[in-house]
Amino acid sequence: MSARISLLLLTCWLVACEPREEVARSALPLELVEQGVRLMPVHCNTCHGVGEFGIDEMLAPPLWGVRAHYLAHFPEPDAFVDAITEFLLEPQAEASRVPLELAHYGLKAPVSLTESELRAVAWAVFAGQVERPVWAREYRKRHQDCSARW
Repeated sequence: MSARISLLLLTCWLVACEPREEVARSALPLELVEQGVRLMPVHCNTCHGVGEFGIDEMLAPPLWGVRAHYLAHFPEPDAFVDAITEFLLEPQAEASRVPLELAHYGLKAPVSLTESELRAVAWAVFAGQVERPVWAREYRKRHQDCSARW
């Protein structure tokens, strides 16, 4: 693992902008987090990436919001990763943990990643390797009745 990526992961973990359950860094499979970080720009950010997009211009919900919703239901790392991976392998409306987003964007299309690649992406999302949008406060207001952890 490159020293730069290790330092980035450690910094993001220590200085995260949103509250979250503390998980020992040693519990994170850093190789998988790093692999997920490499996969996300190519396979996830086209639709879920925030960048210059406003809240109503997104093609899919921001991963920051998806993370918050899944953490509310699955605070344990392995359960979180399993739930996201299972949903991505076979997207079904009844398995979604982001009901408002499902109503707005529709059901996610299946992706072309392998199960191990999807698990790596899920670990990166769990680790907080997602962009927090500048309009996060507005997003929270839309989801105030949800059980997401902000």
